[in-house]
Amino acid sequence: MNTLHAGLMCTLLLVGTIAGLFGCMSAVRCHRRFAFAICLAITLLDFVPLAVLLSNLPTDETLCPILWTAALLLTSLSLFASLMLWWKGKRQLSPISIKESCDHLPCALCFAWENGQPCLKNLKMDELSHLLTGEALLNANTFWKTIESQPIVTLENGHTWSFARVRMTMAGRTVYQITGTNITEEARLQHELEKDNLRLEAMNRRLRQYGQDVQEATREKEILRAKTRVHDEIGRVLMQTRQFLSGTQGDAESVCAAWQQNTRLLLAKYADEQHTDTFEQLTRAAQAIGVTIARSGAFPQEGTESAQLAEAAAHECLTNLVRHAGGTRLEILSERTAEGWSIRYRNDGDAPSGPIVEGSGLTALRARTEAAGGAMAIAHAPRFELTLTLPQERQETL
Repeated sequence: MNTLHAGLMCTLLLVGTIAGLFGCMSAVRCHRRFAFAICLAITLLDFVPLAVLLSNLPTDETLCPILWTAALLLTSLSLFASLMLWWKGKRQLSPISIKESCDHLPCALCFAWENGQPCLKNLKMDELSHLLTGEALLNANTFWKTIESQPIVTLENGHTWSFARVRMTMAGRTVYQITGTNITEEARLQHELEKDNLRLEAMNRRLRQYGQDVQEATREKEILRAKTRVHDEIGRVLMQTRQFLSGTQGDAESVCAAWQQNTRLLLAKYADEQHTDTFEQLTRAAQAIGVTIARSGAFPQEGTESAQLAEAAAHECLTNLVRHAGGTRLEILSERTAEGWSIRYRNDGDAPSGPIVEGSGLTALRARTEAAGGAMAIAHAPRFELTLTLPQERQETL
């Protein structure tokens, strides 16, 4: 064998040895013990002839063509085994590939045994542990105790993280999974929502105050109009009385009728302003102006919010009966319901010509009723009827 042939054989054996070593590394990576043993044997079979050949160069003439065949075969086996293991390693998961995949996750992740020793964690979890505790995550139980009372944490960099722990069983052993999720955007949206709610609450307060101001202004306007009307009516009756007394015109009957009408108007106004009167006081006031109040059914207990609303509605219905309908009888029918009370108010006065336009009195009554959790309905046909639906009684003074 000449030097050229020996060099070529050395090259083949060297390639086979390197391929065998690469196959051994791939077998270790894939945790394949049998494949590792085969690759190691092939590597040794390539390396031993290579060492013998190198030690006898360039004078050895005893190498026969069989060695060429063996060297070529061993090199081919080494290359084939290395390629197969490399291909299988690409298609199979290994602990290293799993660790690398976990390190690329955007969330923080840690799996730990029951005693707190981590069996798998990613770089993000170690980073957060450094920021929260000042050290890497060495014991999952200690780390969880640190954040358990406040699992949502805002870091100095402004990022907000939410942590959670789940207990699992794997291969008969207890494993705890701790995850950390970046909820910075969700926290920002929640903060903006809270600010919007505060602005809406302030706006609602202003609107309620505005409604109360409008209601008060309407009531004052109605009172002023009523006072003006009373003033004009009294002035007219005084003028009529003066003319009668002077003998210029008029008669005693018309003068008395005018005074009776104004007296009824004043008494009705007085009844409208006395919100704390009881039904008995209201009945006596109504009798003084020629109106009968008939009540039937069970009524809310005196002093409750429902009773006060029922009395206020009776005042308003009596006032409207005297002012607008010209009737002499007010009927109040009350019954107990599963939700509370249903109270209806009717009269024998003239039927309204159309839908009722609520003045300040009815508007205020509706506002008080709805504020107490009730409802008010007004019907104009075939006759006037006001219905209050009131909730269960509450010992509370309006």
